[in-house]
Amino acid sequence: MRRVISRIIALPLLILIIATVIGQLNTDQWWVRALDFPRLQIAAGLAALTVLYALIAGWRGFIVTAAALGALGVQLWTLWPYQPIAPRMVAHTPRCADDGRLRVLSTNVQLGNQDAGRVLDMITTSDADIVLVMETNDRWDRDLAPLNRTYEHIMQAQPVDARYYGMQVYSRYPLADARFEYPFDSDTPLFVGTVEHPRQTVQFIGVHPRPPQIGQSSAMRDAAVLTAAKLAQDSDAVSIVAGDFNAASWNDTSQLALRTGGLLDPRQGRGPLVSFDADSRWMKWPLDQILWQGGPGLLDFSVLPAVGSDHYPVQADLCLTTSAEGTPAAPRAGDAAAVQAIFDAAAKGSSAKG
Repeated sequence: MRRVISRIIALPLLILIIATVIGQLNTDQWWVRALDFPRLQIAAGLAALTVLYALIAGWRGFIVTAAALGALGVQLWTLWPYQPIAPRMVAHTPRCADDGRLRVLSTNVQLGNQDAGRVLDMITTSDADIVLVMETNDRWDRDLAPLNRTYEHIMQAQPVDARYYGMQVYSRYPLADARFEYPFDSDTPLFVGTVEHPRQTVQFIGVHPRPPQIGQSSAMRDAAVLTAAKLAQDSDAVSIVAGDFNAASWNDTSQLALRTGGLLDPRQGRGPLVSFDADSRWMKWPLDQILWQGGPGLLDFSVLPAVGSDHYPVQADLCLTTSAEGTPAAPRAGDAAAVQAIFDAAAKGSSAKG
């Protein structure tokens, strides 16, 4: 009977082991990259099933147990920076002059969400200085019209061929050289502009690429995220990159973007702080990011309550009157080549589509 039970447990355990191995492959195939998202869930499943299997199978299940422990180690190694006991990439700044504060809010409102009132209430309560709103359309434009009385500087893009990728940017401060770009002829906009805060001019970049989809590679998503990182790298001003990356924080591309742009991730050392899926009890991971380069201090980073969308809003309070360089991830020898390879794949995909 023990042998039968151990075999029953071994089946899902082997599936999780194989999923872990496949997830380590260096490829942009959608079905492989989709395994980047549920690493928390895979790790939890591996931990629980490994203990149960080892207790029931005993020494006879040594090979499976060893393989499961190896897979669990891989998952924990990847997830470690996003645990509360890990070193923080950016420390907490305890105080800031009132005129040096900059609050950034990023929210994917979900196109089909009909509860615009909750979204407006959330934005009003937040009182953010810069608000990035994603998955908007003409209806959302009308619903969010009350914000026009609060924010003088507004930019919006409503792509005709990408109805889930409308984007709106609201700012209390003037926006200079503000524009929407479409990297590699994608149909999803990337916002870039200079925010003229009285204390310090900063570059703000808003990102919302498509996720890996059935039959498509992740190259266009990865290229959009890395384009934002390159814009940050090339700017003389401190850059803030925000948006729904459609890539988990621990994803290889997200990590490459941190190293390329010299960006700081407030989640490191504070926990995964999941922002998706608000409609699921257990399939959750951090998709929505607010990252920035060293300089501004971090007063607070938080995931806000649900607003009827499948994403939770995220908010960062920064201080522009402090000097907090943080500890950005050190660039690696192969990073430039890796970025170029992704750009080449995106360009090839764009040409094939055209």
